[in-house]
Amino acid sequence: MSEVTDKPVDARALHLQLAVNRAHSAARAGDLDLAARLLDELGELDGPGEPGEEGRATVVAALNLRAKVHAQRGELPEADACWSRVEALAPDDPDAAAGRRTLAKIAAGRRHARPVVHTGRVAVIAGALAATVAGVALIGGAVKLIDGDGGEGGGSGSVAEADTGSERLSEESRRADDLKARLAAIEGDRTADAEQRDSALDEVAKRLAMPGVEIRRHAGDVQLVFRTGVFPYDSVIGPEGAEALTEIGRRLAGLSAETPVETTVVGHSVAVPGGAPSGGSVVALNRARVAAQYLAQDSDLRLTDFRLVSADQRRGPFPATAANAPRNRTVTLLITPKGPPPTP
Repeated sequence: MSEVTDKPVDARALHLQLAVNRAHSAARAGDLDLAARLLDELGELDGPGEPGEEGRATVVAALNLRAKVHAQRGELPEADACWSRVEALAPDDPDAAAGRRTLAKIAAGRRHARPVVHTGRVAVIAGALAATVAGVALIGGAVKLIDGDGGEGGGSGSVAEADTGSERLSEESRRADDLKARLAAIEGDRTADAEQRDSALDEVAKRLAMPGVEIRRHAGDVQLVFRTGVFPYDSVIGPEGAEALTEIGRRLAGLSAETPVETTVVGHSVAVPGGAPSGGSVVALNRARVAAQYLAQDSDLRLTDFRLVSADQRRGPFPATAANAPRNRTVTLLITPKGPPPTP
């Protein structure tokens, strides 16, 4: 188990650490079925979408623990499969190398699985196999050191009581509580950010609602769509569009003072015979530039406060039909509150 530090980590990595911590505690307490279930619930640890380099040590620890639990339950092929995956992630891992060596000896008939007895409780394991798994067998809540020949004792081949596990379990319990607290803090921050963002989006939608403009509220922004085309042709703006953009600019200036936002002006154009059918256009970008000038002219906003982009000709605010062509000669505005992005 990796140490808990103040270094920022993602919630997935913390969940993984907490699950491995619980499984390890269950195994040390002798409840191999619970340990196996906790580890199985983690799924394919080394699959796509799992923690990256920072979480690799935890993934390796989880796979090693899963292999040990399989070994102690007599599930040797499953143990070998787990150690094979460990070697794929960490080729120099000593636990995996030692475990697979002993498995090979068992398969060759040079070692045999046998019961290991401790204080009246029996766990059926591959004795020699458990000996090589980092020198630790988890039996009846205590930790036994087992030598490379499967015998009990010290360094010369006997088994020695390492500790009762109480201090270790207390430390692991503390770490588990630490992880729970950090997870709760992360979830609390996400909830607070989401609530703050939703409140800002509601305010944007309310303040910018006006005749002739359709408000489309999304998870991360508010889109303003003009019901009629703003540009009758080329980048020449119509009077109604100019008036609407000027008024929106005034409202944006007041809104930004209270709820900081970012505004993207998206220029749209219609594909014409002989022209490029996709990929954006100079006309669309010019429309965005002209719209930004009207947004800024009667407000405290500057042209550099706006992000100007050209939309693909196939992605107008309305379906690309002949009847909608005049409406798609336009701009749309994307208003995004500044702050943390929405949680996926």
